[in-house]
Amino acid sequence: MRRMEREHYGRLLRLAYLTLDDGDHPLSRARRAVAGAMRVRRGGYPAMRARLVAILLTDPPTGRHRLHGLLFEPARIGPGPVRAALLESPRHERLAYLLRRDGLTAPEVVAELSVHLPVGFGDVDRIIDAVDGRTDMDEAAQRAEIEAFEPDLVRLRPPLAVPSARRAAVAGVVAVALLAVAGAVSIRMDDGRGAPAVVGPHAWRASGAPTVDEWPSQGGLLHDARLLRRAADAWRDDHRDPPLGRVAVLYAGTVDGASLVVLRDSPGPRDTPSVAQYFERRRSRGVESVRKLGTDAGQLVMVGMTWRYLVPPWLRDVRVAVPSGRAPDWRPVAVRDGLSAPLPWHWFTPRCQNYLVFQMTAGSWTVTQLASNDPRSAAPRVWFRDPPEQGERSRWAALNAVACSGAATLSESGDLRLGRLWSGELPDGGGRATLLTVDASTPWGAPGRSLLISEDGQALSERGGTNSDHTPSGETAAAAVWWRSSRRWHLLAAAGPGVARLKSVGELGSHEDAADRRSGSPLLVVPGPRAGAAARLPVVQVVAYEPDGDRTVVTPR
Repeated sequence: MRRMEREHYGRLLRLAYLTLDDGDHPLSRARRAVAGAMRVRRGGYPAMRARLVAILLTDPPTGRHRLHGLLFEPARIGPGPVRAALLESPRHERLAYLLRRDGLTAPEVVAELSVHLPVGFGDVDRIIDAVDGRTDMDEAAQRAEIEAFEPDLVRLRPPLAVPSARRAAVAGVVAVALLAVAGAVSIRMDDGRGAPAVVGPHAWRASGAPTVDEWPSQGGLLHDARLLRRAADAWRDDHRDPPLGRVAVLYAGTVDGASLVVLRDSPGPRDTPSVAQYFERRRSRGVESVRKLGTDAGQLVMVGMTWRYLVPPWLRDVRVAVPSGRAPDWRPVAVRDGLSAPLPWHWFTPRCQNYLVFQMTAGSWTVTQLASNDPRSAAPRVWFRDPPEQGERSRWAALNAVACSGAATLSESGDLRLGRLWSGELPDGGGRATLLTVDASTPWGAPGRSLLISEDGQALSERGGTNSDHTPSGETAAAAVWWRSSRRWHLLAAAGPGVARLKSVGELGSHEDAADRRSGSPLLVVPGPRAGAAARLPVVQVVAYEPDGDRTVVTPR
């Protein structure tokens, strides 16, 4: 077993290092990523590799200490042809290439990455072809170079080639740096020591829009001052994700025989808080997860692997459904003292990005959130641009498309805003469909995505482009996708009522829209090449014109 674990560690470390090859201290960062991946105990190497991919794409590890990079480096002379070629590619393309050379097929690579990135079969083939062309090596030779690379072999850096008269000065600088590091550590360890803050039960009522800062401390163990102090000190001692600012208690109670304390920090107005979960069980205690919230608004927090969630008191009438169903099967969720009852364990299977759909009421508003079964993942809040009279069926189809059909990568998205630009019949007897737009709050200013979905939320196209990084509202939104019928490709573009007309330019020639009879909004459908007849889709752009003369360009992806 230990020999097998060493083999897994070596393969995972090689994959992580080659992905992180161009940054500071890639070996230290790769080791930390692999250590997180190898905590997966079931599923063997494929499960560890999947966890490593998630870490590399969603939570890039930082180096533990700069002195490691100062004293050590990988034992190598220079990059071989494959490593040199990979250094010319962005990290996600390196990862796709390495997964392909690790034995996965192109569809398997897409399945591994599409949870986190918009990637298709053609992207994988293009990445492989690019490395083949740069190296002029066949697959066997590329594999041989990769497998011969052992980043975990290290050697001391050679001594600095400086005159003896300067060595004393260099030694003095290093000594001062070491003392500064030691002093910083001691100050950090002493800073903020003491019992965590306890927020009163009525603090949230004083705010019209309460946030995590007003989330009251709840639970049956709030009186245990020693437990709260141990939990806060354990988080402060965490070298990877220590708290920023004052630490406060969200929940302290007994769950499944374990003492649990959930804490949050106070990083200030320029950052969002982090939440840490501290458990004390028989023969074990410590912080078991730390994650940064997508926003400071109240959101559900998964409690370990207990199938329960923390719920802020201003969210009431909680109900939940699995997004993979054709229609929502809402189940009420009992909440007591801020902690939900456990959900059915068989819901927590790898599907729909491991997210469930929750709906709650906050005053007169209905709040929708997508919460994960992983305490380290965010719970994005979902907003709908469509008015409520559009119907629950269309909204459920949009949620299904987001969670299960890749319309958004939830672990990176933050809050989501969903809109429907067009619904109608597709040409060539393609049936009824909806053009959905998805705007994410993270990263800020990123362009939105669009997807053509069926009435039950199934994806009918790959992700398309929108103008949402330029448009201030849904009325002036525009989107375009490529859709393939049984006979040919079609360019389909639609826009909100604030757009006067749409025009496509490029290799298909110039085409202008005719307003959709039902909605009155612009709709443009342009026939493209016959299915299977073209090795690539034509280069096309769609221009959205507003009545005042402003215009934006949308490129279908």
